Amino acid sequence: MSNEKILEEGSVGKLLITLSLPVILVMLVTVIYNMADVFFLGQAGDSLQVAAVSLAGPLFGVISSFNTLLGFGACTATSIALGEGAARGIRRYSSFCLYTSIILGVMIAVLMLIFTNPILSLLGANEETAGYASSYLRILAVGAPFMIAAGSLGNLYRADGECKGALISSLAGTGINIVLDPVFISLFKWGVKGAAWATVVGNICSFFLILAAVRKKKGFSLSLRDYSLKKEVSIRILSLGIPMAAGTLLMSFSGIFANRLLVLHGNTAVAANAVAGKAGMLVGMLIMGICMGIQPAISYAYGQKNIQRLHMVIRGTALTAAVIGCLLAGLFILVRERFILAFLEDPAILAMAKLMLIGGVVSAPVSAVYQMCQTFLQSTGKVKYAMLSALLQKGIIYVPVLFGMHMLFGLNGFIWSGLVTDILSAAAGLCLSVNWDREIEGCRLKGCLSP
Repeated sequence: MSNEKILEEGSVGKLLITLSLPVILVMLVTVIYNMADVFFLGQAGDSLQVAAVSLAGPLFGVISSFNTLLGFGACTATSIALGEGAARGIRRYSSFCLYTSIILGVMIAVLMLIFTNPILSLLGANEETAGYASSYLRILAVGAPFMIAAGSLGNLYRADGECKGALISSLAGTGINIVLDPVFISLFKWGVKGAAWATVVGNICSFFLILAAVRKKKGFSLSLRDYSLKKEVSIRILSLGIPMAAGTLLMSFSGIFANRLLVLHGNTAVAANAVAGKAGMLVGMLIMGICMGIQPAISYAYGQKNIQRLHMVIRGTALTAAVIGCLLAGLFILVRERFILAFLEDPAILAMAKLMLIGGVVSAPVSAVYQMCQTFLQSTGKVKYAMLSALLQKGIIYVPVLFGMHMLFGLNGFIWSGLVTDILSAAAGLCLSVNWDREIEGCRLKGCLSP
């Protein structure tokens, strides 16, 4: 069965295996990138270096927001065009995605190098962690263009439902990162510098692999001759990518706010959250991978105006994400002590980290509802609703809840603020999605081309 045939006729199970599974693996690869650094630094027994990497962590989100902006936008535009049977413009979408990501990556790298100290201050680094965080940040800047371009092309690659090239490039980059981590960190004694260089080298390899894969893809182009800034290309891609990118960017800033609150409880709390947060990140990325992976099928069905299939795909995906999220969250809660001790064997951190881990994974089923709503709005081009949903979950709701609960209940309030945020965000996402679905259905009954 061809890629487009799978998008048009494949069962939900077939779509999840074909589309979501590779994206889940790519998402998990992203987490493993980050976990590898924390794991090998933790094995060295220096919780300050672990804390420093954690403080610099939100910058990965900032970088990721740009590859999401370009990659997810280009992927959605291409999938809708395929569903409509309008292949025109796909070459320009792919060319715009590549070259704009490189330009943005260079600009971000320069800004990171020029404003290193102000960024460290914003991240909440103190005298004990600033030196380590600075070293990590400066090296990370070198890899920013490759990280953004690799992520953008990886998202674009799956527009027609074929994900093999993106998966291979991500797995290869991660494998290189994991191999280099112990060599650079432990053998060469480079510490956080070694962790940063391992990440950069891994991303460079991922970039060249995905570049080669996209170049071979039928209908796509990486030629400068197809590069265009015309609004039907640039505005189309950016408008479709903004909601998801804004959510990723806001999540990074929310992480900065959270770290600054944690610093008030000492570097031990920052290190505990760095370890416990990996469990929440794994569960969250898995749910996000299931929902984001199904995006080409939703966009394709929407482009065809096949509302019945659109509903079937959404219901099946949401149920799958909720069930798998619950099972994985339960597993982490059961093995929480072993999971934490695998990173750091510090008695001062253990009790705090165990509670943080529970707080980070317990909202899995609610998070699945929110992610499915966000993917539905994004994949069908309802930019305003998707943007509002992202802003609510990552900033408008989370930041006040975080600061309010921390002010009232201290560290315990901090730990449970994520659960409260997910419940409120899921409720808002459902309201927006139901309203948009009614607009689509009403337009279909009236015979409109689009709502």
